[in-house]
Amino acid sequence: MAKELKEMLNRVTLQGTLMDNTLEVKADKNGRKYLSGELEVKTDNDYIVPVSVFAYELKSTGEKSALYDRLAKVIELPSARTVGVMQAPKVSISNAKITDNSFYSERDDRIVSNWRITGSFIRTATNDAPNQNSFEVQGIISSIKEVVDREGNSTDSYDLKLLNVGYGSRVNELTLRFDDKAAVDYITNNYNPGDIVTICGQIVYEQSTRQVEREVGFGEPMTTTYTNTVRLLKITAGSTPEDGEEAGYALKDLQGVVVAQNNDIKERYQARAQMTAATNKAAGANLLF
Repeated sequence: MAKELKEMLNRVTLQGTLMDNTLEVKADKNGRKYLSGELEVKTDNDYIVPVSVFAYELKSTGEKSALYDRLAKVIELPSARTVGVMQAPKVSISNAKITDNSFYSERDDRIVSNWRITGSFIRTATNDAPNQNSFEVQGIISSIKEVVDREGNSTDSYDLKLLNVGYGSRVNELTLRFDDKAAVDYITNNYNPGDIVTICGQIVYEQSTRQVEREVGFGEPMTTTYTNTVRLLKITAGSTPEDGEEAGYALKDLQGVVVAQNNDIKERYQARAQMTAATNKAAGANLLF
């Protein structure tokens, strides 16, 4: 698209116990120092939500980044993994965002839609501070579909695909789930593709394990443990719909941006794969001499 699109609302608020902290200082191939890693925060319903953090030490102008300096202090925060849940601090993460994290699957030859939470405004909270887990995101509705199980049976749940314009006119393609009867009735009767809406909700992040035993000829049965992770953006409230084009966002234009972004993801993956293959081939040839 020729014109720059205005960035839409995209805000996540998390507050809870710091369960893990993997932030560390690294350097890119040009020697530019940066900080990156994840914070895992235990919020309501015992959901442990990972938040990706990234910041360069210097701005593009060469000036020192105040954000980097603030985050450098977060590296030192202990977590439940190091000091136990009772001693771990509570943290508050404000103005975080839900961002597109789609990737190319070579096996399936397709783009797998995915998302992650990114944040950089982090501070410690008091031990009695209430847990928080909420998001508010604006976007253009791309589709609304009923969720069915593997046999094609209804699950009484629906997915709403929302196209959110982020920084630099990048489009976040987000899938949000709703199953509350009031939400189902209102959304299926009032929301349509092309509408612009603001959605509120909660980040669901659950992990469960199951063990499968296999019989053997003798001795104890062989046990395999499988971990299942459920990641959902669950809708709890929504605004009345408005016409997206009147607000300056045409659905077909945003869909075109998503297609271009996905093509770029695939091309970058293939370029890296070709480079790796060439490097491995050259290394193998050198071993022959």
